[in-house]
Amino acid sequence: MAAMAASLHAPSAHPAAAAAAASALRATRPAGSHEILAARAARDSARAVWLRQRWSGSLQALRIAQAGLDRASERYTLALGQVLLPARVPQRDRAAWTEVAMDLAGRGAWSKALGLLRGPLDSPPSLLPVEALAAGNVESPGAGLSVLGWRPDRAPKGVRATDEAGLYVAAALSDSAGVARSARCARWLLLEDRRAATARAWARLSLARSFSGAGEPLLAREILARASSRTNAETLLLADLTAAAGDTAAAARLLAAIAVRADVATADRYAAAKKAAGWLQGPAADSLGEREWMGLLRSLGDIGEAPLSLRLMDARRRGAPEAAAAAEREDLRASLLYKARRYEAAGTAYRTLLARARRPAASRADLALGLARSLRAQKLFNPSDSAFVLATVLDSAGTTREAAAWERAREWEDQKPPRDAALILQWARARIRTEPSASTARVHEAISWIRADSLAAADSALAGPGPEDARVFFWRGWIASALGDSVKARLSFRRAWELDPWSYEGVRARELSGLPVEAAQGMPEARVRHGVKPSSLSPPLQARVLDVVGFRDLSLETLRSCATGESEPRANGCIDALEEEGIFRVGRADLNLDLRLRFPPAFAGPVFRASEEESLSAAFIWSIMRLESGYNPGARSRAGALGLLQLIVPTASRLAGRAVTEDALLDPDLNVRLAAMYLRQLVREFGDLRPVAAAYNSGEDAVRRWTAARPRIDDLWVELIPYWETRGYVKQTYAAMRRYEAVYEAALAR
Repeated sequence: MAAMAASLHAPSAHPAAAAAAASALRATRPAGSHEILAARAARDSARAVWLRQRWSGSLQALRIAQAGLDRASERYTLALGQVLLPARVPQRDRAAWTEVAMDLAGRGAWSKALGLLRGPLDSPPSLLPVEALAAGNVESPGAGLSVLGWRPDRAPKGVRATDEAGLYVAAALSDSAGVARSARCARWLLLEDRRAATARAWARLSLARSFSGAGEPLLAREILARASSRTNAETLLLADLTAAAGDTAAAARLLAAIAVRADVATADRYAAAKKAAGWLQGPAADSLGEREWMGLLRSLGDIGEAPLSLRLMDARRRGAPEAAAAAEREDLRASLLYKARRYEAAGTAYRTLLARARRPAASRADLALGLARSLRAQKLFNPSDSAFVLATVLDSAGTTREAAAWERAREWEDQKPPRDAALILQWARARIRTEPSASTARVHEAISWIRADSLAAADSALAGPGPEDARVFFWRGWIASALGDSVKARLSFRRAWELDPWSYEGVRARELSGLPVEAAQGMPEARVRHGVKPSSLSPPLQARVLDVVGFRDLSLETLRSCATGESEPRANGCIDALEEEGIFRVGRADLNLDLRLRFPPAFAGPVFRASEEESLSAAFIWSIMRLESGYNPGARSRAGALGLLQLIVPTASRLAGRAVTEDALLDPDLNVRLAAMYLRQLVREFGDLRPVAAAYNSGEDAVRRWTAARPRIDDLWVELIPYWETRGYVKQTYAAMRRYEAVYEAALAR
């Protein structure tokens, strides 16, 4: 389904290229075949080749198949625009011409689509909503409603299309005709219990907006309030309507319920928390119960609005209901001061709380850790060091002890000579019991000894008792190699690869030891490739109709249901359709076992074009895309980064040499092309892809500082990246890139 949408929206060709494509089309058309059908058949054939390579071919084969699909899609688009439609359609070709009509409607060629549907196809019943929308666009909204059998001036008896697509079109055409009664009637019918949940939610929201816009906010509010479950958009509107009615406290409670939910998207939580906070200024701040109020304050702090949370806290006049609640408020205030970067005030608050008696030791340990972090942020090394020690003493066996010990050791690692750092890391290891954290501390102790030019001490740190994971074995191999013990190095690297083959350390261990690439290493049941049966792949026609008429959410819901609930051949077809709509990693298979589903060649056309133009690895671009947006072309960050590779407007405009709008950056082609240009600039400066990834995440200036301090880019350089987030980002992108290469049998990137 969406392959057509993608191909039909391909960039228009240069006139000379278009003429050449038209000539090629005529030359390859079979005798007796209509040019449009021939072009469509060629496009479908190219798409089938692409799908075979997507699920079972190498990266190079996929690149060739994508180029063939691009050419065939361009020819089909050209034929749709330039070739006349037939006056009659043989019965054997009706199905093909029905698809052509859908393609024409999908690209907005309503006049041609209508001529085909009403003429040689004689109005197929399954496509009535499409025909109605075409008539509404070409003739008049009333003409479109007539196709559906819908009379705006009377109750909808004898309506020809009462499915979700037909009712959605009836509502849209009624809106265009300015017939509110008819539009509302269509939406009321979509509220029936037998309708899909997505359809009911859309109907509720649009009905509420309609009534609100018509000066009937109470009715709009009632429609939303009676729903047994609501989408976030519905709750936001209900809150607005409730606040407009004068009950800002109830409105704030509605939004507070969204703001505290961890399963809600950050953007929705942010919008809900900000709006709720705006309504709770002044006396309204006392309207929420203690638990609701504290939850909202924490949510504001979690989403980066600690200053606003503090202002809201100060607006509260209602006292704490009990001593425990009062203490909880004070603890939260200290935490918010730290998050708001008011470090001196946070330190004072933590000192005051620590000085009070009758606190359990574990609670005082948390306060000591907060004080240590506040002092560290003020670059007061000695006082913060003492506070870290105090936290470890107060919490004899809990997680605060581990966090304080590790953070103290990391400060020594950054501030003190390597030998001193190694000794403090030894001290920290004795206080860390959680295996992953203990392994991390063990590795960092060894790295500190390496920096102190004591490979023997580093080897000893890793050889003694303690948890052993891929990181430990990798650095054992690294040290053995540096000491000239190639046998021990190979054995250690092999063990690291076996324990965690697709971590950064596992991948590097394989590379340094020359072990063969095996995409399913560590997961013997994983599927790296599988065949496709094109004859069984067609997604439900209703999903395509819904998409063409504009009911995108319900179309995608239909495809998701198919992808996760149907048998494999049909599910694969829906997976393919979802992928071409920009939705990846949805399917019946276990994502961990179906590697081609887990690591999709997302937006292959833009990625391959950009990788060729900028001489970049396609696998590297996908690995960045994977972390930046999860392959979501509509992704937006709170910092203003947009699209697949999360570019900000100023950077994109600089790269493009012209002003680039936010909407333009959501276009996959432009986003990938500009991001690839930026990555190429970073490659020219830094060479190795690891500092390139670091610069993409944390900025060029930071990486310039790190490379100036340590010019040699190697595994030690990666492990010494000061920012933990950037260090993890570099490791994840590198490992994902190598996984892509293994899954698609690509030549290794440099």
